[in-house]
Amino acid sequence: MMNFMRDGGFGMWATLLAAIGTFVVGHIRPRESRSRIFTFGAIVSLASGLLGMATGLMAVAAHYNHFPQPLEALAMGLRELSNNGVFGAALAVIQLVFAAIYAPRPGATAAA
Repeated sequence: MMNFMRDGGFGMWATLLAAIGTFVVGHIRPRESRSRIFTFGAIVSLASGLLGMATGLMAVAAHYNHFPQPLEALAMGLRELSNNGVFGAALAVIQLVFAAIYAPRPGATAAA
C-alpha cells in the first residue's frame, strides 16, 4: 500500500486528506445533509484524481528525455498518473456508497 501511495506522489495524499475531511464533515453534519456532502466529496475525489493524472502526464511529457533511461522514466511517470486515477475513483465510489446510504428514501417521513 505504501508503494502505491509513494508512486502516486503528492496528489494522492491531497486526495486522501480531502476524502478524510469529507467523512469527518459528513458525520458531524445533520443526517439530512450527509448525502449531498458525500456526493460533493466524490466529485472532489474524482477531480483530484484527474488533476493528479494531468500533472503526472505533464511531468512525464516534459522531462522524460532528460533521464539516462527515458523508457524507465516514462514507465515511472505512467505508474504515478495511473495510481492517482485509480485512487481517486476508488475513493469516489466509497463516498457514493455512503451518499446512497444517507439518501432520503421516497415516501419516508421526516422525524418530528
